[in-house]
Amino acid sequence: MGASFSDIRGDLIAFLLLLFSSFGVSSVLAQEVLGTPMVLATRAGVDEPSIDDSWKEVEPPPSFLGAISALFDNDSFSGNDNRYTSGLAFAWTSAAAETYSKRHPHRKIVNAFSFLPTVGTRGYRNYLQFVVGMEMYTATDIRLPDPPPDDHPYGGILYLDSTIMSRTSKANHQLTLRLGFVGPASGASEVQRWIHEIIGSPVPEGWDTQLKNEPIINLYYQYSRRIVRSAPPDRGGVDISCNGGAGLGNYYIGANVGFTGSVGYRLPDSYGVTPLMGGAESMVGLPPPGKKFCIYGFIAAQAFGVARWLPTDGNTFVDSRSGDRDDWFASASAGIVVGFSRVLLSYRYHGIAGLTDPENFKTQNRDDFGTIILTVFLG
Repeated sequence: MGASFSDIRGDLIAFLLLLFSSFGVSSVLAQEVLGTPMVLATRAGVDEPSIDDSWKEVEPPPSFLGAISALFDNDSFSGNDNRYTSGLAFAWTSAAAETYSKRHPHRKIVNAFSFLPTVGTRGYRNYLQFVVGMEMYTATDIRLPDPPPDDHPYGGILYLDSTIMSRTSKANHQLTLRLGFVGPASGASEVQRWIHEIIGSPVPEGWDTQLKNEPIINLYYQYSRRIVRSAPPDRGGVDISCNGGAGLGNYYIGANVGFTGSVGYRLPDSYGVTPLMGGAESMVGLPPPGKKFCIYGFIAAQAFGVARWLPTDGNTFVDSRSGDRDDWFASASAGIVVGFSRVLLSYRYHGIAGLTDPENFKTQNRDDFGTIILTVFLG
């Protein structure tokens, strides 16, 4: 199934018209502002409550209550031990809110946010995800108790990501609010020392120079569009999607574009991985394999323009250490996912490099790390 430029344009215009209407702007005035003829708005489903009913053509996913995921990042998978060095996260991902009873909290949360475009709109399935996680950053040489002032600062971040997604078989809208804090209160220094003792790595010596305590609030939006999908049940398949989005807050200010491609056996109906910068990786939309085996691999690439990145730029409101970085980045990921019954296990390898200097693409200058994710479906 392919997506033409007119399909994408129509989908985005429908989204903007819904946004205008949510703030009380009439559909006629909104069309004047957008220069959109009524026939296009009608094709995109604005006059009717339904924007895209194509999900109805897809067989409903197996019944389940939700999914619990545990995520572990570490740069020991790449042989490095600096900059972004480790991360831990635990996530709860709901099933489609429409599958719960009207009195269920998930259904009530979605209804409460129905003023947002596409949320609660007929033709979309809505999902919730909550992630509690920690990120740990160190200087280039972890053996130095007092790293150079312009080196990457030590920093620990504890966060809660709350995400609502609205998706069809062709498009996915994701809105995430990140709340948390950076600094000694995160407990990251103690956690990293504990991790290094377990894996037998040298203990980082520079945590006394870490970033100071500061609250974090950040908002992210990502839009994904499916380009190609050919994945018959119980057979091999391929899925390709593109995405774009932005983030705004004291943690991350920037924008990104990219794509994800997957190929495998019993390929799930998902939109792949979320970009590394700008929100946690998501399992939204992945159905449990049931009593069947599935396996697939994927590749993904993203390009970023970054105006602020707290882990490198340092504290927002007080003086702190800060490091040098590029304003333009590229990331590449590849991985494999294996599933059976109600369990999925994945491994993926990531590389991030600045784009302004070819030297950044050398292994010792990149931020490379691996990620293991274990997901168990409940119910």
